[in-house]
Amino acid sequence: MITLILLFTVLFVALISLINLLIDRYKLKVKGPFPLPIIGNAHLFMVNASEFLNLFVTYSKKYGDVVSIYLLSERYIMMLDPKKIEPLLASTDLITKGRSYEFLKPWLGEGLLTASGERWKTHRKFLTPTLHFNILQNFLPVFCKNERILRNKVSKLADGRHVDLFPLIALAALDNVTESIMAVAVNAQTDTESKYVKAIEKVSQIASTRMRNVLAGIEFTFKLLPMKKEQDKALGTLHKQSNNVIEARRRELEKLNTVRLSDSSEFGIKNKHAFLDLLLLAEVNGKSIEDEHVREEVDTFMFEGHDTTTSGIVFTLFCLSKYADIQDKLFEEQKEVLGGDLERDPTYSELQQMKYLEMVIKESLRLYPPVPLIERSITQDSDLDGLKLPANTAVIIDIFHMHRHPDLYDDPLEFRPERFHPSVPRSAFSWLPFSAGPRNCIGQRFAMLELKITVAGIIKHFKLLPTDEEPKLTADLILRSSNGVKIKFSPRT
Repeated sequence: MITLILLFTVLFVALISLINLLIDRYKLKVKGPFPLPIIGNAHLFMVNASEFLNLFVTYSKKYGDVVSIYLLSERYIMMLDPKKIEPLLASTDLITKGRSYEFLKPWLGEGLLTASGERWKTHRKFLTPTLHFNILQNFLPVFCKNERILRNKVSKLADGRHVDLFPLIALAALDNVTESIMAVAVNAQTDTESKYVKAIEKVSQIASTRMRNVLAGIEFTFKLLPMKKEQDKALGTLHKQSNNVIEARRRELEKLNTVRLSDSSEFGIKNKHAFLDLLLLAEVNGKSIEDEHVREEVDTFMFEGHDTTTSGIVFTLFCLSKYADIQDKLFEEQKEVLGGDLERDPTYSELQQMKYLEMVIKESLRLYPPVPLIERSITQDSDLDGLKLPANTAVIIDIFHMHRHPDLYDDPLEFRPERFHPSVPRSAFSWLPFSAGPRNCIGQRFAMLELKITVAGIIKHFKLLPTDEEPKLTADLILRSSNGVKIKFSPRT
């Protein structure tokens, strides 16, 4: 009897669930795979990271550029239609990040990436000036120094062997962000087994798994899985590193007897190291920023200033390895801008003159955006270019495939830097490696400066050669490859 009651109850719940899903789907009027009772379409997304991006291609071919998905009872829209993405990103009201970002909060807390509401507005406003171009110029010597260290490491690998770029570039990017924004040297490039880099990879993998796998996404079941202990261990490493960086800078400020922002210039203390100094010394509503909030912003910038730039540099070098003629053009531009002296570091002004280099980087970021997918929460009934979405809808914006949309780019899979010539008209919302609108990436100038210096330094001294191994792209928090991204280096003679 009890068994029959339980069976009836399960069938009843499943029936009610299916009816609710079908009613919602009918009202939504957006095509998508048929949902199952209770789980919706969750079973379709329980795939590994390398298969995840392919799902978007499969469903967009079958259902169009806007696809409805249900994960349990939650409503999602997968979107790569540029006309509907623009009003969403441009909106000053729809700025709340999606549900998936909850899985980042054990790591990043309420930092700038994950925060919303008044916390986000306040911190965005006072942190934006810390990446003013006047301050970026002070980062130039740091980037150039670390590029030289990277170049020396590459020279030892330039013997025809296949080189996996991610581990190599990740350490250089970590040195860049800690020494510039945080004003603390960790010398990651001399530590090829960096625990910090490995911890970021682990936490990123776990967070992206939870975004795809509804069982791992449920807090109760997650706590029963081995990955919960793995996450806790990795978070211990990450938070310890951030706290060490904060304490090291705090001691330095104490030595300098710098205790308030009045000791600073318009663009930061002594026009240097403004980001962390501002967090440590600023007041919000008359109160100093809590230590936990400082750590959350440091974690956020350490992640975004390290992982995303790593992906951008790696895939730019990968693209260049396939095109000797484009490398030659870059090399000639270097000689022209630097006056033939390729051994010296470029000035900030000279970097701005490297227009072809900028076009190459932008085209690489188009084909391989460091953040392939982002998510927004529709917090109020909205109309996106005729697409009516009710409140409590999560929208996944597929930047990766939007960048390859034939409505935006002719022959979209062809690597053609000339697309980004200043004379070519282009919507601000057709190229989104740094997102767009009010929640665009605060560090995009920082990233472009680092990309320019690193790529230019490599091209000045090495020819890049392709291998026969194509990367198997994975949609973790950033764009990675499950089999590495491999090229060969050859010294210029």
